[in-house]
Formats: sequence, C-alpha cells, structure tokens
Amino acid sequence: MLRRTGPIPKSLQKLPAAPGLSEIHHYLSAAMEHRGKQVEISWTTPDRLVDFTLNIHCPWRGGDTEWKLFVGKNMRLVWDYKSCDVLLVYNLIISSCGEVHQSIQADGALSVSEAFRDSSKKRDTYYMNSSNTVEESDPSSVAKVGTSDNAWSRSTLPPNGDLSLVEISRLLQSVLLARMTGRLDIDHGSTHAKIFFVDGEPQFADVGGIAGDEGILDVLTWREGKYKFEPRMRVTERNVGQPIETLVIQGVQLVDKVNFIKNVGLLPDSVLIRKHQQLATTDLDNLSARDQTVDGALMRRFYQAIDDKTAIKVMVESLRLSRSQWVPIVASLLGGDLVTFTNDFVGTREDKPSIAPKAIDKSKIHSVMMSLRRPETGMFTYPAFLYFLEQEYFRGYRSGSPLSVMVMEMRVVSGPPHLSREPLDVPAVAEVVRRISRLKRHIDLLAHYDQYDYAMLLPNTKTSGANIFAQRVARAIWSSPLAYGVDSANLSLAFGVACIPDDCLDLGVLLAAAEAAKAQALRAAVPIALYRDLKG
Repeated sequence: MLRRTGPIPKSLQKLPAAPGLSEIHHYLSAAMEHRGKQVEISWTTPDRLVDFTLNIHCPWRGGDTEWKLFVGKNMRLVWDYKSCDVLLVYNLIISSCGEVHQSIQADGALSVSEAFRDSSKKRDTYYMNSSNTVEESDPSSVAKVGTSDNAWSRSTLPPNGDLSLVEISRLLQSVLLARMTGRLDIDHGSTHAKIFFVDGEPQFADVGGIAGDEGILDVLTWREGKYKFEPRMRVTERNVGQPIETLVIQGVQLVDKVNFIKNVGLLPDSVLIRKHQQLATTDLDNLSARDQTVDGALMRRFYQAIDDKTAIKVMVESLRLSRSQWVPIVASLLGGDLVTFTNDFVGTREDKPSIAPKAIDKSKIHSVMMSLRRPETGMFTYPAFLYFLEQEYFRGYRSGSPLSVMVMEMRVVSGPPHLSREPLDVPAVAEVVRRISRLKRHIDLLAHYDQYDYAMLLPNTKTSGANIFAQRVARAIWSSPLAYGVDSANLSLAFGVACIPDDCLDLGVLLAAAEAAKAQALRAAVPIALYRDLKG
C-alpha cells in the first residue's frame, strides 16, 4: 500500500477565538498539504462556556473536503458537510457559533474592517432598556411581557444595526445563544420582516407576506437592510416549525444556489429550454440524489412543465413552488447540463410584433476565437489575454464592477537530491484546461502568460470570490494525476490573485500585483496568495 511520507500535522490546535474566512483558507491549505490526515482546530466562546472543534479532512484519493463541527467536551457532532466552497463552510461555522468578536489572524491573513473592529470592541457595552409601554394590538395578538431579564446583556450584537455589517445568520444565531424573547424587525427596501422569538427560538415569522419557515429562509438570503430588536414582545400564533440551527444551515445552502443562478445570468423572466427532448426519469433521479436539498418528485414535475417558452416566474407561480424549492431545482438542472435558458423576450409581449430571429453563423465565431488560441493547448495567447483584459477594464470602469486576475505557476517537482521544477508537458496542460473549463464561468478567460505560466481573467469578481475560485481550481488539479508520470504529490501550484479596485486602479499595477502575490505563494510554499495579504 502506498503511503505519503512527511510530517504529520498536529491533531489539535487551540485558537483564542473563532476562525475567520482567511483562517479557514489557511487551515484548508494545511489539510491539502497533508492529504489523508486530519487537521483539527478548536476555540472557546468569549464567555468560556462552550468549546468548538472543527475537523478538516482532504481525502488522499481526491474528492470534496469533509468538514465536521463538534461542540462541548464530549465532542457532540453539530454538522458534517462535504464541500470545496470555503465561504459556505465559513457561513456554517459562524451560524453555528454565533460569535461576532474579532477572529485570530493566521500568517498572511487579512485584517478585519474598522467597522467590524469597532463593533467587536463595543459588543459588551450594548444593552436593551426596559420599557413598560404596550404597543398597539394587531391580528397576531402581540403583547409585551413584564420581565426584568436583560437579554442583550448576554448577546454579542447591538439591539439595532445594519445587515451590511452583520450577517443575518449571525444575527439569528446570537438571538438563539442569548435565549432572547421578543420581536426582530428588518426593513429590506420595500419589504418588511418581523420574526418573534421565545427563548431564542423563532415562533412566528411574516416576511413580506411569506410566512413561517419559508419566510425565515427568504430573510437568510438578505445582505442589506436595517434591523431592530424589540424585547419581551410575544405572539399567540405559531407558524415556524424547524429550529433555528436547521433553518440557518438550509439558508446558507440556499444562498449558495441563489448566487449560482445569479452569476450565470438567470432572471425571473428567463425562459428555460430543455437540452434533451427525451430524458429518462432515472437521469433526474440520479441528479436529485446528489443534492439533498432537492426533492426528486418536485424536480420531475418541474422538468415536465418546461415548454421552452414560459418564463420561470410564471412556472413557479403555476406550480406553487416556494423559493427554497425551485431555486435548488433550477441550479441542479443547470449544473447537470440538462437545461439552458434565454433572456431574449422579443415577441413575448402583446404590444410587440413577433419577429423571426436572425441566423448567426457560429462557425465564424469559432474560427475567430480559435485564431486567438494556441492550438496545442486550446488556451488564449498572451496577446489575446492582454486585449481582453483591457476590454474588461474599460467595461468595469463604466459599470463600476470589480475585475480580478490570477497568475498561475504549475510545476512538476522531482528529487532529491537534485531538486528540479519542470513545466507541465502538453498532455498535462490539456488536462488542466479541461478541469478548469468545468469550473469557470463562460465569461472567465484562461490564457498563457509569459513563457510557462498561465493566467485567468475573472470579470465582475472581487478578491474573496477569486480566492474561492482558486481553491476550487487547486482542488480539481490535485484531485487525480494529470497525465502519466505527473502525480499529484509531485505537482507544485502557486497562484497569485490581484483585483481592481481592491488592490489598485491601473492595469499594469494589477498584473504586477498578481505576479508579486504568486512570488509570495512560492516563498511561503502555499498554493494561493492574495496581493492584499502581502505585508511591507
């Protein structure tokens, strides 16, 4: 049996506080460097009452990283999740722990924002004043309960604030940990949400007309809004059935899928189109079995309703599906390459004449694109990369959208005693292109860079999003041998990420920043480095 040699990581590392996003990236990198071993980190809540332990395991033979969160001295399992999305895992952790204090900083980690730092320093100074007034009654029979318990004194959040500074999942978890009773009001544009809690658990929810569990799941997708907590407010009705931990985890998974369909350009008025007219029921069942958030029966009913001309919002209304039902279905169908969609609504309105679409010769498009690529690898040439980079720079400047660049070095390491770093051969590079093509968006661009390096152009992507994508690419490349003789254990990856406007505002500086980050990754022997993390 083959066994990987090298030092075994420490089974448990004690942290002074809950890990932040950059720390989770750091320890995931450590787990990837020691595949087959388990990396464990633990921390204690600020009140020293609850211990948490996070177990990270990257399988030796590849596959998604497994994350396990345990609580208490007896190591009770809170959740077990397999994912390559670090942001999703981070949201699960903060949702389960409900901590807002500043996290520890690993080597090269980012500093927290000043607003976050200020809220962390002041979290213990907030309190909710007692009041003896009674609000006007409404159909839900709301009343204020006379109690001297000051719940916010046990909370890590202020009684009112902005969701752009505090994640909604963290807010709900803070209410749970403080065992608070009262009403949470949230204004999200023209939509108003009110959620009643009893001892930290939600009892009644009304979110712009969406009631109960579905209302809370909808709130968990919000990223902006103003919130205020009114203590000691009670309601006699009950329409929430699931505990808050379950709803938060479902909400985090829903957010991931909402972002996916948003990134691919899907709109409520988009029209779904079947890519296979004859599809076996088993294909849909196999697809739904891979995602536990998808109901197989609902997916079959939804797929049968696709007629290549009805807008998604009309289909959802006719099938009476909630957002938490149809979003995972559509995301799975798109991810499984069973459907596509169009945003061309010409001829769908009654006041517009119906016209025939003009035929587009895609072979001409293909011939132009192939002239800009290297035939042996299929990647764009370096001059083509510079041209598209400039075009995206001007487009981002007009629209105010971010632009990220990732410079990548991939080498085969051999030795000792004569340690050498050789570029990938053509078959291995072709396999890298295939794996990255399965992960990237249509608007992302993969190209040659200088001599033996490569680069990716990531439009409308901030540093954090580029970092997550880089993690996915590294995992995919390391998942199995690229070609004969190119073992994952001998493959060295060094990715450098830079972003406009996060790091700079000039194209030349952007490329220099990405190269500097790649050089730092080589020096630190880590797969990914962000320019914003560089010191000095």
